[in-house]
Formats: sequence, C-alpha cells, structure tokens
Amino acid sequence: MSNFQNGDVVRHETYGSGKVTGSRIGGYELRVDFGVASIWVPARELSGQAENAPAAAAVPVDEPADRGQRRTSFDAIMRLLTGSAEPEQVRRTNDPVYRALPRNRPLQAAMAVEAFRLGVVPSQSISEWTVGRNEEIARLTEFLHDHSEGAALVEGAYGAGKSHLLQFLANEAEKMGFAVATAGFDPSEASAAFPKKAYRHLVLGFRAVLDGRMLDFRGFWREVAARPAWRNVLGDHWLFSRVLTRLSAGEELPEADWEFIEARGAGRIGRKKTLYDYSTCANIYCNILSAAARAASEVLGMMGLLVLLDEAEIAGSVMYRYQAQRGMNFFRGLVMTSNDDDILLEEDLVRAETLVGDKSGLIYSAHHPVRYTTGIPTSLKVAFALTPGTLQDEFSRARDTITRVQVDVLSMDQLRELYRRICATYQATYGVKLDNARRDRLFRLLYTTDRIQSTRTFIKAVIEALDYVRFYPEGNVEEMVIEGGEGDMT
Repeated sequence: MSNFQNGDVVRHETYGSGKVTGSRIGGYELRVDFGVASIWVPARELSGQAENAPAAAAVPVDEPADRGQRRTSFDAIMRLLTGSAEPEQVRRTNDPVYRALPRNRPLQAAMAVEAFRLGVVPSQSISEWTVGRNEEIARLTEFLHDHSEGAALVEGAYGAGKSHLLQFLANEAEKMGFAVATAGFDPSEASAAFPKKAYRHLVLGFRAVLDGRMLDFRGFWREVAARPAWRNVLGDHWLFSRVLTRLSAGEELPEADWEFIEARGAGRIGRKKTLYDYSTCANIYCNILSAAARAASEVLGMMGLLVLLDEAEIAGSVMYRYQAQRGMNFFRGLVMTSNDDDILLEEDLVRAETLVGDKSGLIYSAHHPVRYTTGIPTSLKVAFALTPGTLQDEFSRARDTITRVQVDVLSMDQLRELYRRICATYQATYGVKLDNARRDRLFRLLYTTDRIQSTRTFIKAVIEALDYVRFYPEGNVEEMVIEGGEGDMT
C-alpha cells in the first residue's frame, strides 16, 4: 500500500517532480501530474515517501465480464509492449507492425525516450540534453557562485524550457555542495498564498548529497543532530533546538512529530509553537528554510540551501486579491531572507490590518511573530520560474538587482540538433532509422507546423512521429504530420 496522499509532491527518476492526483490497484499505481502530462506510474518508482513506509502492494483486479467485446486482445497488448512479432496469418491490413526490440538496448536511451513522450528530458542526465542554452547556463552558474545575490528569476513562455533550466540549476547546485528543495505551484491550491502548503512540497522535494550519500529531509536533520556544532547555530531555535536535542541523544522522533515538522500532520512539538496554516505565516516558513540553510552551511560544511519554485506566476492567478498579495508577500520574504537583508532582524512590528514590519512591509503571523531569518548570513538561495506577466515588476520592487534569466524558444539550428539527437536515441532504443533525406523532410514539417509552438511540444511531436514510423513503416508519416487531427502532435 502506498504511503503517498493526494497532493503530495513526488519525484520520478525519469520524469522529474510531480504531484499525486489519484491512486488505483490498492495504491500500487499512482496518477502523477508532472506538469506536462498526468500519467499512472508504479508507487515503488517514486521518492518522497515517508521513511520506512511499507512497499506498495499489487491488488488483483477482477476481469471484466464482457471479454468478447474487447477490441484488443491481451496477446496483442503484450506484443505491443515487448515488441514481439505478430504471426503473418493473423495480421490485418491496417494493424501496426510489431518489431522485435534491439538486443542489449541501452537503458539510459530507453528512459530518455519515455521522458521525451512528456516533452521533457530525463532529469538524471539533464546536462547531456541541454541544447542551445549556453548564455542562460552561464548566468545561472554565475548566480550560484555570486555571494552578493540570493534570488533569481527564470522567465519565459510556457514550454520554453524554464523547468528544464531549474532542473539544470538543481543538478549544478548539488555538484557544488548545496542542499536543494524544489516545489511547483498548483492554481487549484493557491499554494503560494498559504505558505505551509508550499513548504510541505519543498520538504518532499528536499535532497542533500553529503559524503556520497543522498539524504532526504529527515536524514538531513539526523545528520545535523550528529554534529555538535548545531548547538552554536540552532541551539535556541524555537523548533529545531528541541528536535535536535532529542535526535542527538539517540531518541527517534515519533512519526507524528516528523509529520508535524514536515507540515504533513497535526502533531505538536512543545506547548505553544505550531506550524500554522494561515496565509499570514510566511515568516514562519522563511524562518525554517533559513534554519535549514544555515544548518547545511555552518553545521554540515555544505554551501547552503537552494530553493527552486516552479510555475511561480500561479501566485497571481488566485481567486481572491488578498491571496495574490499574501503569495507575493511569501516570495518577497524569501527574496529578502536569501539576500541577508538586516532589516529582517532589526525592524519593529506594528499592527495595521495585519501585523507588519515597519521597514519591510512584510506580513508577520500574529500567532507566532518569529523573524523571517534565523541569522545572517543565511546561505540560502532561491530561484523562481515564471511566465511573462505582472509578477516580474513585483519581484523588481522587492529587489532591483535580482538576477533575471530570459528563456526563449530554441532557434531552428538548435532544434535541429536536438531533433538529431532524439532520432539517434530512438534508433538505439527501437532500431528505427530514417534515411537522411526523409529525416530532414520530417524535421522541416515538424518545425513549421502551427500545432508545435514550444520546445516541449516539439519534443513530444518528434516522438509521436517516430512512433508512427515504428508501428507503420509503410505509412506516410509526412502526411500524418501535415493532416494530423485536432490534438495530434501537441
């Protein structure tokens, strides 16, 4: 039985980060929205699951009674999945051809093709599939090394490659020694307006590589507790001092307490402190993230913590105006915290419509008016991915020196190189090869069709066309591209 719940942010080795939206077969399979597509995947292939949770178990499914009404037999399905040939005597005229798969086909190539089906590249080999982004990569790499700037914006139209660059940034940050936490925003949840939800997703998307070991959120704090230096950094922290004291004494926290710290449950640490779920509580979650960043840097000797927030423009697309304001308040708090703004430690709090800082104008929780930062320097960096709109001005008002990286759709030559590499990977996986003339004609058709308007849809369209060639080698793939029906090639 899977331990994931609807709304949990999970990670797949090939497809990257996504959100659980459903389950079936007793939790053996989960439906996950990866942003570009929503698909069913086995729960065992997903990370982010609570530690020591039982493995997902298969539950038998009753066979439908109307077997005779099936349009596709079980044998045909298995031939499709395995590439086994169908006997000539039972093949019908318009049936697809099932060819045997190449022997010893490379696993990495097969995983890459599956990622391409969603219009993305495999997260575990992001650097190898980054084409034509030298300038953007240089800016983001400079941002990681720049100690004077804590926040960055990655801006571009839908499907232009923002999420790809965030993943690239995450991989580079890990190599440099940063802990990384990633989260995306869901317009149905107004996550940015309610920082607890955003923080919960960041916890599930948290990872840190230390001495060759991959640590999740819990493993990270256990490692911090094992180092005596934590007492000098977080010995008086309102949340983590108690947690680290217990962990350093060899005590294992109850599951309810872990879920409380991860904003997943209703447990309580102490009597008065709690993780509130109000839109005014951005200060609490910025404070916690700054504590994690300082623990990474000052206790574990890492570079700090990089927070990545994808689809950040959702903060401006909520139902009520105050939700958009509260979401932007959370973002402003992160920007100021990551930039070590000393106002956050010095300003007085005044009562207006809500409790606000007299210098920053940031909203504080009246229930728990803890500072946005635990100290300076925080060793926190944060990057936002968003589409063009009004939020850029809001970020600029928060900090006029914020790093801004513009992502445009790849040029024709860059797409051609990407296309060539995808074709080569598909050939290694399925043995399908186009002659040079046919491959060039197909590229020109894909590049010029009105139905393909972004890098993401281009990648999906290439795989769709190659799948057609694989199963209908005698068919006219060019005609299919030109006359594809509504919904095709997108």
